[in-house]
Amino acid sequence: MLRLREAVQQRVHQLALQEDRVGSRFLGCLVQLRVAVARQGYQAEGRVVSAEVRERRHAVDQRHVQVDHESVRPELLDQLDRREAVTHGADHRELVLTVDEGAQALEEERVVVREQNSDSIAASDPRGHPWKLALPAVSMQPQQPVAVIGAPLDLGAGRRGVDMGPSAIRYAGLDARIQSLGRACEDCGNVDAPVPEATEMGDEHARFLPQILATCERVAQLVASAVTRGRVPLVLGGDHSVAIGTLGGLAKAQGPGGVLWIDAHGDLNTPETSPSGNVHGMALAAALGLAGDRFASELWPLPSVDRTRVALVGVRSLDEGERALLGDLGARVFTMSDVDRMGVEPAMRKALAHVEGPGFVHVSLDMDSVDPDVAPGVGTPVRGGLSYREAHLALELVAESGLAGSLEVTEVNPILDRENETGRLAVELVASALGARIL
Repeated sequence: MLRLREAVQQRVHQLALQEDRVGSRFLGCLVQLRVAVARQGYQAEGRVVSAEVRERRHAVDQRHVQVDHESVRPELLDQLDRREAVTHGADHRELVLTVDEGAQALEEERVVVREQNSDSIAASDPRGHPWKLALPAVSMQPQQPVAVIGAPLDLGAGRRGVDMGPSAIRYAGLDARIQSLGRACEDCGNVDAPVPEATEMGDEHARFLPQILATCERVAQLVASAVTRGRVPLVLGGDHSVAIGTLGGLAKAQGPGGVLWIDAHGDLNTPETSPSGNVHGMALAAALGLAGDRFASELWPLPSVDRTRVALVGVRSLDEGERALLGDLGARVFTMSDVDRMGVEPAMRKALAHVEGPGFVHVSLDMDSVDPDVAPGVGTPVRGGLSYREAHLALELVAESGLAGSLEVTEVNPILDRENETGRLAVELVASALGARIL
């Protein structure tokens, strides 16, 4: 294994020259190197994979090198990667390397460098044993496509206007922005949603609940279909009650999972505790199976979310019933006071670590989590929210973790907005969650 270490040392110098050439050609996008080092039947291979999460640690923290043999030094592998270097032990052993991330337009494309038998370079160890390092051939592989699902529902809110949110977000250039990241964008259109003027309110403790659930079932079907077709579901609300359908569809396709709830509110009321009867304030409780049997559907299991894998970030307005429920739930809650004290990055790292696990990891973004000075077009604004840069950093950390398989943006209200400022911000935050970077 000493010889393997020395062969990798030789490759360090080779990659120093290769990196500039590859980086300039592909504008610094993510590069995957596959390096074959063979002698007398032994071989080690290199390829890019997401950082592994072990013992419930968050992927963002997995920046140290995991070595499959003690002779391959972490310090040596670190030189092969400015950003991230991970080795993963397997039967055939792998050296996992990332060379660079770069330009916005191509950063979501992956350059796969595969082994070539020809044009190999010989290296020698101090004892004169020959080692062959194969030069790579290059091919392009696109990132996972996005399926956009509009849910123009405002029956769950107390103010009209969020039913126009999906249109406002699309109008702000969502499709083009997603495609600029190297991802295909499939727009599934809007599900049918009734309007209050043509709908009976029903129970005042859970206003318009049957109609809301019918709309959520349509959302759930599209979300489940997107997952089974290998798409990243991106649901555009509408009020936050659409999350009942999003989480239900994910659970239908993948079983119960974890959810990161970025919101000024807890949305953990029940019909018995809600002071308004607005279902958008019950969405998370409903998905957790804590709001009663009235929220059940043949299309999704309840609970749709693993009750041990819930994290709330940006909270600054809770009702008494929500506080009582949180005391028994065991969720991780990072209020804005917590964010002020510890910073966005530690809060998000801990939140993502808490929701990681089997099934799915979903990120539900209510635009009222952002301060109303930055996002004025929301139905229930609460002062003291995330700043522009804090919101972007939070979503950048989501992308960096590689955990989230679905996304939701809710509560954009164009009636209350300034020249679609909140719609444009929603597009920017979606891009950050899908991997957009400044550099």
